Amino acid sequence: MDTSTLDALRKENQQLRIRLDDLLKQAHVNEKKLRRLQIQEMELLGLDSLADVITTLTVDYPRAFDLVQVTLVLVDADNQIQKLLEQLPEGLRQFQGVMLLPDTTALEEIFRNSPTPRLGNYNSAVHASLLGHSRPVPLSVAMLPLLRRGRLIGCLNMGARDTERFAASKDTYFLERLATTVAVCVENAINHERLANLGLTDPLTEVNNRRFFDQRLEEEIMRTMRGKAPLACLLIDVDHFKRINDTYGHQAGDNVLRQVAAVLRQHLRGQDVLARYGGEEFVALLSAATLERAEVIAERIRRALEQRALPLDSGDTLQITASIGVSVLQPQQHQGEFKRLGVELVERADQALYHAKETGRNRVVASA
Repeated sequence: MDTSTLDALRKENQQLRIRLDDLLKQAHVNEKKLRRLQIQEMELLGLDSLADVITTLTVDYPRAFDLVQVTLVLVDADNQIQKLLEQLPEGLRQFQGVMLLPDTTALEEIFRNSPTPRLGNYNSAVHASLLGHSRPVPLSVAMLPLLRRGRLIGCLNMGARDTERFAASKDTYFLERLATTVAVCVENAINHERLANLGLTDPLTEVNNRRFFDQRLEEEIMRTMRGKAPLACLLIDVDHFKRINDTYGHQAGDNVLRQVAAVLRQHLRGQDVLARYGGEEFVALLSAATLERAEVIAERIRRALEQRALPLDSGDTLQITASIGVSVLQPQQHQGEFKRLGVELVERADQALYHAKETGRNRVVASA
């Protein structure tokens, strides 16, 4: 074998060694990625709270994976996800990285060819609506479709600081695996919250029930005392409700309660707590509301109910009114156990309500 042939073989052998070394290095990198991904998957799969899943994805993942931002887009056609999140102490506003869509139209436009991750350079026209206006602006983006039983339920969006992190040429195996895990966890968390919510919702009016209110009352008192902002309580009672039932029947009475609940929802904020307290009584907690502000809101509710005419099966209409008692907890003026403070807040609203009914009904009375 001549010298030139030997040199060629040595050169080829050297190139093969370099290639093998590169493959081994990549294999070690992939092994680390897989191990890290498995840890993240186990943590996600261990969560049953929708709030925890969202926080893990949008707050913890950017830190864990050195990303500019991670956002979660979910399809919420029946507004059930929004309702579940609004029942939390901080409401939907605490989840800056979550976006809810009324249908799948926008997602189908992105993943119309195939439901696989979309990688590439950041394009504000395409990505700003999904990633928000993060600072600094990401240089490359990965959009992961979340699929359950062949149906798009949302997408997970990640922005990186460099152009190579999510370059269009990159392999998407790990991202597809992550998307599958996230989709399962999100769906399971939503279903878990819905099941839990069934026991905390009044089936007639579809607002929270007394059990839910009792749980949230102490939480709201704790937030009030720590945040140094007042907490208002409204106790609303439908006037002459027994007479309505006796005269027009229980079906009409049920319709009255549904209508009252609808009016209350219209006049309260998403972060306020609304519940059916029992019978024809409703209760609301208004965070960061002074006595004057609470009285204004209560008066609006009273007026809206007074002006609403409810249709009856006979063709006639029914006018309803309500009496409302208002009380406020000023954190700088009260000290004590949270539970006791909550009981006292409701009791003072109840006393004001009693005074409103004793002095003619269809009025708002604030506790002294």
